[in-house]
Amino acid sequence: MVNSKTSYNDRIHLILESIELRPFFNIQTWKGIFSVIQEWVLILIAAFLCETYYHWSIYIITVVFIGARYLALGLLMHESVHGLISKNKKVNDIVGEVFCAWPVIVSMKSYKVKHLKHHQCLNTDEDPDYTAKTDKNWQFPMPISRFLKIVVKQLSGFGVFETFRVMSGKSVASRKPKSSRRYKIARVSFYIIVLGGFIYFDHEMLLLKYWLVPFISWTQLINRWRRIAEHSGIEHQPLEMQTRTTKHNFISRLLLSPKNISYHCEHHMFPSIP
Repeated sequence: MVNSKTSYNDRIHLILESIELRPFFNIQTWKGIFSVIQEWVLILIAAFLCETYYHWSIYIITVVFIGARYLALGLLMHESVHGLISKNKKVNDIVGEVFCAWPVIVSMKSYKVKHLKHHQCLNTDEDPDYTAKTDKNWQFPMPISRFLKIVVKQLSGFGVFETFRVMSGKSVASRKPKSSRRYKIARVSFYIIVLGGFIYFDHEMLLLKYWLVPFISWTQLINRWRRIAEHSGIEHQPLEMQTRTTKHNFISRLLLSPKNISYHCEHHMFPSIP
């Protein structure tokens, strides 16, 4: 059993020496951009079909489906943080910010600082993800009554505030860089243009039904489950056992754990593989 960071890294180097992994590190811009376009096309198709054949049961299914697509966009932003959407840094950052992060109310620029610190200091007091999840609602095992309360809170939309708190990573270990004035103007302009466009064309209800509702309900619930599956309840294990890989069938990959994010142990071992 490996029980130190040094020996764990030594083990990884041995793996790299014994297995030819270079092809897996290849970054192809067209694949990264296609993945982003794919999610947006699926969102538009789902919204169109729901509006065309509207029924409350169809709408619930649509909320679940689209909510999972917003999580997928957040995960593609995560890929951009690691520079895996495109070898071209400008393309990588623009795609990650504008088409993945901003639609889910996240600044990739700020998230990058927090997330890279998470990789460097996994499950320690220097890990902003770890320090943001120290209250009883993140401790396992937990009473079923508390778990059900959390599920209801997430689905009702009120859980979004806790998500923003966790995502912000407010700790000394993750001091955020100051955003440039140009960046701030671009981001605010993005929201003004999108919101203004929907209002101008009298489609604000579409924004409410197919962005806000899925995002503050299903997206938040499955994002929480994802975080629990990745690191919760194993903080005191040896380093190589402080993250999990979980395997899913097609439906759960589509609606709960998109973009192969469930291979999380492998991601921490090889964060430069797309």
